[in-house]
Amino acid sequence: MLVLALDTATPASTAALVEVTADGLIGVAERRTVDPRAHGEKLAPEIEGTLAEAGARPGDLGAIVAGLGPGPYTGLRVGLATAASMAQALGIPTYGVCSLDGLGRAAGPGRVLIATDARRREVYFATYLDGVRVLGPDVARPADVAAGIVRAGTATTSRARNRRATEAAALAESEILEAATALAGADAARVAAALARAEADNLIGQATARDDGVDVTGREPVLRESNVHGLVDRAAGEGALKYGEIFGVPVEEHLLYPPGAALVALAADRIRAGAPGEVLTPLYLRRPDAVEPAGRKPVLT
Repeated sequence: MLVLALDTATPASTAALVEVTADGLIGVAERRTVDPRAHGEKLAPEIEGTLAEAGARPGDLGAIVAGLGPGPYTGLRVGLATAASMAQALGIPTYGVCSLDGLGRAAGPGRVLIATDARRREVYFATYLDGVRVLGPDVARPADVAAGIVRAGTATTSRARNRRATEAAALAESEILEAATALAGADAARVAAALARAEADNLIGQATARDDGVDVTGREPVLRESNVHGLVDRAAGEGALKYGEIFGVPVEEHLLYPPGAALVALAADRIRAGAPGEVLTPLYLRRPDAVEPAGRKPVLT
């Protein structure tokens, strides 16, 4: 089945054709233009160009996959409106996928931060482990991304090690309390309790430091760095490139925008199963700049 993939969630507008077979995907053609102010002008010619390159017509399409964002309002709606209108005219289903997931899947194995430019000195971001999203999508200032990852925890061996540290801390606290009560009574036990809690905090703190600052014990994390070094292995997306000095990890400079084939791969199971088409609901993540007037101002005084 020939599938058209569209994405306008980033400064780039992308149109790609992918052949979905019973056991794989075949990339046919892809065109991309990077211009954050020209999605509306560039996307239609890109679609026409990819179809011409493949020697196909719109009637040959079996489905359309669209990147749902997150992304700025104006650009994102161009791709979604185009996908929805084409699908309705052709009588074919549409499937939506998170645009960040396309980058995350293409990034491959390891712990990866995907960040795209959200303007206002912010980024849309998500983290991935071996191509599967474990956190996000969300929007934040680049310097606050690391804190967001720490608060949420990461899907690594950190959880098991922190659990063992918590259990060891609880055992140490219990043993100190029992010994103090037996030797000196309740008053001394209260003093020992404070010491035991300090020892527990020390044990958990050591484990958290060893596990890259990720504390899943329920205690408030302390983050001294704004970069994500140690929390992820590398980053991708044009937001990661733009704020690379803040993130402090290697950036995959060849992977800045969602590849069409990766977007189709995320919807491949639904396509093969002949799942019903979906309403394309955009991921904006924040309110638009435009606001309703508070009230009419008097003209005459």
